[in-house]
Amino acid sequence: MAFLVSGILNCIYCTVIAQLSAAIPATGASYRYASLLLNPRVGFLWQLGMIVSKVTLALYALSFAQYLAGLIPGISIPGAAVVMLTIFYVLNLVGLKPAAEAQKWLVCIKISALFVFVLGGIWAVDLSSFVSMDAMVPNGWDKMLQAMAIVSFATGGANMAAEIAGEMKNPRRDIPLAVYIGTIGSTILYILVAIVAAGVLPISQVADQPLSVVGKAVLPQWAYLYFMIGGAVIALCTTMNSVFQWVTKGMLVACQDGWLPRRLGEVSKRFGTPHYCLTFFWLVGVVTIISGITLTNIARIGFGILLCIYIIPVVGCAFLPKKYPQQYRNAPFRLKPVTLQVFVWLTVLILGSQAFYTLKGLPTNLLIATLTIMVLAVVYVVIAGRYVNMSRITQMDAEDVARHPVASD
Repeated sequence: MAFLVSGILNCIYCTVIAQLSAAIPATGASYRYASLLLNPRVGFLWQLGMIVSKVTLALYALSFAQYLAGLIPGISIPGAAVVMLTIFYVLNLVGLKPAAEAQKWLVCIKISALFVFVLGGIWAVDLSSFVSMDAMVPNGWDKMLQAMAIVSFATGGANMAAEIAGEMKNPRRDIPLAVYIGTIGSTILYILVAIVAAGVLPISQVADQPLSVVGKAVLPQWAYLYFMIGGAVIALCTTMNSVFQWVTKGMLVACQDGWLPRRLGEVSKRFGTPHYCLTFFWLVGVVTIISGITLTNIARIGFGILLCIYIIPVVGCAFLPKKYPQQYRNAPFRLKPVTLQVFVWLTVLILGSQAFYTLKGLPTNLLIATLTIMVLAVVYVVIAGRYVNMSRITQMDAEDVARHPVASD
């Protein structure tokens, strides 16, 4: 139920992103949209929130270690997490091109392994787990709403396609298709996985446990090993690798624009990689791992911050018809002005609610720390904004948009 509802809500969010991308596709889309449609300060606030949210690198590393422990009992989970995080940090530090090329094939293996889990376990599902609301919502609606908010990150990742519009041949057409197909496809896959994960064994046995518990109970040995290696270990490796590949892009833009020290954005002369930025994110991951924060709370912090900053470009979309009338009018995907406003403010409500319920479940100390970081981010933007050339940033944003000619009527 949580995946289904979050998928439907993310389709509403997709509509706003599709409208923005169809009208003014841009590299580093959300940063550009916030700067162009609202204000460069707000644009950097979005970027700063994205940087802070990457505590989720620790989430992927710890999840990997948990599944590895299912194959190699007795290993240190924090130790294995730090080692795996370091391996992908080093690979991206030296600019290993084969790792990027292998990414697409590893994703295919990951998806096939998840289907092995579904097909191998669907026959063992106890349908009584889904026939009543008491069974579907065992801990009350408040917990269900928190679950819907937390899993929204899983069904909403397709929206990130908008961030690389500058590398696409036809972004005005392709991004709206990608965000809808990606969101609907991932939602269906996650629902199927969740039915098996929650419906085979009693909830008391699978709560807060990795999928390996159910996989071991229903899959033959060969299928279990394929699922563990392909659907868990490789899946999390590809995720960590892909995050390291793109996570520095926004920080580099912020360094170039003057929001962050330019030295931080320096590129290695030997490997051509942003070594200082990569090291920064590696340190964020390592510190989070050794802090002892639980997986669920890392997810709440990282994705709670993301949900908050996602509101920024959505609000900017409300000003699209007025600020860029020609691009809006000629977009291949276009909502009527009134309909667009409805989608914009409905999305703001959805994201705000998801952020509230995601952060609500945090322990008081972590909630205070997270809110403090968000306040400090705002303070930093206000202070740094006094020394940044706003007109230069706006001009650069406009030039980036101009690289995509307006489609003819």
